[in-house]
Amino acid sequence: MRETKRFAILALAVLLAALAAPAAAQLQTGNLFGIVKDAGGTPLPGVTVTLSGGGAPAVQRTDEKGQFRFPGLPPGEYDVLAEIDGFIPTADKGVVISVGRNTSIELSLPPADQKFGETVTVTGSPLLDLRKITQGPTVPLVELQSIPTARDPWSVLQTVPGVLTDRINVAGSESGQQSQYVGPGSGGDQAVWSLDGMVMTDMSATGSSPGYYDFEAFEEMQVTTGGSDVANATGGVVLNMVTRHGTNQWRGSGRYLVADDSLQSDLDLKDSELGQAGDWNNGHAQPAFNQGNRISEVIDWGLEGGGPILQNKLWLWGSYAKPKIHLLTINDYSDDTTLESANLKLTAQPTAGNSVTAFAWDSDKVKLGRGASPLRPQETTWDQSAFGDKPTAWKVEDTQMFGQSFYLTGLYSQGNGGFQFVPEGGDKVPYLDADNQWHNSFFIIQTERPQEQLKADGSSFFSTGKLSHELKFGAGYRVAEVTSLSRTPGGGWECCDGILLLARDGFGNVEADYTSLYVQDTVAAGALTANLGLRYDRQGGDIRDTTVRANPVFPELLPAAHFVGQDSGFEWETVVPRLGLTWALGKKGNTLLRASYSRYADQLGTAVVGFLNPLGAQQYRYFYTSNNGGPSLTPGEIGDEIGASGNVDPLTFLPLQSRAVDPELAAPITSEALAGVEHALRPELVVGLQATWRRHTGNLETERLVFDGDAFAPENLGNVGRVHRRDDYVERTGSGILPDGRPYTFSWWELRDGVTTRDGFRLENGDRVQEFRGASLYLTKRLANRWMMRGNVSWQDWTWNIPDSENEDPTDTIAGGIVDGTAVLQGSGVVSGAKGNVFINSAWSYSLNGLYQVAPDRPWAFSLAANLTGRQGYPLRYARRIVRDTIVDAAGLGIDVPVVTDPDAYRYPDIHILDLRVEKEFRLSDLGLTLGADVFNALNESYVLQRQGLLTKNNADHVLEIVSPRVFRLGARLSFR
Repeated sequence: MRETKRFAILALAVLLAALAAPAAAQLQTGNLFGIVKDAGGTPLPGVTVTLSGGGAPAVQRTDEKGQFRFPGLPPGEYDVLAEIDGFIPTADKGVVISVGRNTSIELSLPPADQKFGETVTVTGSPLLDLRKITQGPTVPLVELQSIPTARDPWSVLQTVPGVLTDRINVAGSESGQQSQYVGPGSGGDQAVWSLDGMVMTDMSATGSSPGYYDFEAFEEMQVTTGGSDVANATGGVVLNMVTRHGTNQWRGSGRYLVADDSLQSDLDLKDSELGQAGDWNNGHAQPAFNQGNRISEVIDWGLEGGGPILQNKLWLWGSYAKPKIHLLTINDYSDDTTLESANLKLTAQPTAGNSVTAFAWDSDKVKLGRGASPLRPQETTWDQSAFGDKPTAWKVEDTQMFGQSFYLTGLYSQGNGGFQFVPEGGDKVPYLDADNQWHNSFFIIQTERPQEQLKADGSSFFSTGKLSHELKFGAGYRVAEVTSLSRTPGGGWECCDGILLLARDGFGNVEADYTSLYVQDTVAAGALTANLGLRYDRQGGDIRDTTVRANPVFPELLPAAHFVGQDSGFEWETVVPRLGLTWALGKKGNTLLRASYSRYADQLGTAVVGFLNPLGAQQYRYFYTSNNGGPSLTPGEIGDEIGASGNVDPLTFLPLQSRAVDPELAAPITSEALAGVEHALRPELVVGLQATWRRHTGNLETERLVFDGDAFAPENLGNVGRVHRRDDYVERTGSGILPDGRPYTFSWWELRDGVTTRDGFRLENGDRVQEFRGASLYLTKRLANRWMMRGNVSWQDWTWNIPDSENEDPTDTIAGGIVDGTAVLQGSGVVSGAKGNVFINSAWSYSLNGLYQVAPDRPWAFSLAANLTGRQGYPLRYARRIVRDTIVDAAGLGIDVPVVTDPDAYRYPDIHILDLRVEKEFRLSDLGLTLGADVFNALNESYVLQRQGLLTKNNADHVLEIVSPRVFRLGARLSFR
């Protein structure tokens, strides 16, 4: 039935191509609008306008209003030539087209009897975009190449107003692992990744990327954090990356950059910053150490290039890169990463109005020592590599232009973000000691995540009276599948003073599908531009037939299991509006007032689709054991049984359903209002102020399911219980001393006598609401007159609004108290272990980067560049680990209850990081050699980024992570054109 449904949707999407809009085109192209006038300012119809600078030249004629347009242009610089008998030709050189932007130019043609030479030439194009309907910057090629960064997309995100990341990447010290990040009022799970029109967000680690990228492959990057564009499905951070393409001139480049320990400084970390001895850690002071997290060696090398196979008809471009990142942690554990990435693009123009693109991207990450930290010794780290034999992504795309007023685009793509984690300790029994440190080995994970996508897009430009319209329609269908194995080596793992969790594999087997339709009209009338849009999304999926093997050591205790599969239990259908207004002030229109209101539906992750799969997570039987942390198990070491996890039937030890989903479950909704002003001090220099308000409702919540009586009694095994109430709980309290000597008391809530649980939950939309208020002051200066700059200062306030009805279980494991006004915190890296006590939340942040060309006309010319970023330190959460309700909870770890309710009570130090660059280009005809030197963390700051926050552990308050020290990076780039 689902296959028939899928075919019908695909057929509908193809049919809608005849009316479609540029969802794909908008993600990878921009538009050029222009008007041609005579010397007196009267529009000139019938002018021949020729555009050159990418592939084959394109020609249009101005209409009766003297207007012309070139839609769907790849980003880059173009030349525009306007010609008509009786007038001197006029050329505009270096018109900049950016992804997702509309560039407008005006050309004035002098009469032929004036003496201006053969052609009048002007240069430059304005940064202001009257038709812009998104919030966020566009990062051009010159900035990507010239500003000192760690050279990955996550480091670029740190420069975006209101975006906060979980780590500080010094010269690539964090480039072997994706950053967790948030936008202005949006969680990381709502982020969207798009490469050359392919939306390829990993829907199983929702909001993350399926691979890693060759930084030199990008022509331009656009980051969107809000606005009224219906092509953007979610309210999260949308990262659009456009790769380079072949042109009519062969060109290419190769680079080699290196930073190693010989170019690295020592950190000056005072002994007072180490974890001191006290009641909070049973008197165990942190031993001194010579160095923190640091680079052993980072080498970034690669090649890219392309050109014409047939002039004006067929072009080729490709790239290959293999950066290597070798790191040492605070305890000298090794973390070595190789990121291999290849791109290949073939572009054809069979006719003047038709273009075809075939593109493939493959990414392979080999990481030896993933998760290395003081809590994950070397034998418990993962060795990561690709899993599955499919390329990371590929697409075919066709665009048909019907003059300058209508075009259609169709795109088909496939992708796979599969990977595997294999513990370096091999087939040994993992052991978690009393100080929360792992030993012996760790868990095995293998996953394949194929995707398939079909989109039909297009755009129509027309006028009705004095109104001009850009009408867009779009349709798309996408399928995301996941098969994910979770396995414990050695048959189980040990923790909690002699408790063994005998394990059976977890196996997720899910298919999620996404259908979208939208319509949008951008209407311009003089100084006013209005954007009116409507978007429809349907999201759902199935849990597929699943089988897992028996426990390999004791198969009689946990036999093989099977789940027949089912649908997800719900389907999300949403219709959301997007409205925007822009008003141009003044005769020149160099001040724009903007306002918009938009609604967004959350994107559905496969974990939510698979919520009802009892085999999706590992299943356990709990035993006392005398193994004492040994690397293997024998029958004599298994003692009395304590019980089983909630997804194991205690009578048959086969799967047991202990979860439920509200059949009316709906997509959470974000409402957004934006207001701002932009002013062009010069055509290439714009300053702006943006205010953002957001309200996120219908948050997905998991409410505990409980039983009156024994949850595992035979009569209760056929149902999942009832949703808990406040009167099901009794309060417990504890006390202690904080690392600064202050006493604390805290509370947690346990089920009262007579009420039990199988650790089951019901998934539903809760009444908790997130509210965000923020503002950003920003500046953008395109490279002109020898310098460029981009910067912002941002303020944000992101809090929970929690009604009394949401206090059924008052134990909060994030902020330490479920009350109105509690800050919204996003935890990072809890599974991989390296970022377990990082919680993203800052009231302020800033970024400023720039380039200055010194004496560009002199033989000794060189360039200087800088990148300065800063933010408020993130909350430092101190917590106590509590095991409640049962001897061992579903994970065998208990819950971590914060002992301080105010996230502002303890914060890590504020961060200010300065990076610098100097570079010199040597050119001989078409060959160029650029030599450069960067210095990262130039002030050699030794900020503590993470401490062990679990109190009463012997390592409580010990430093776990320090920002990497100052390091120099030397580089060379050889290019030809």
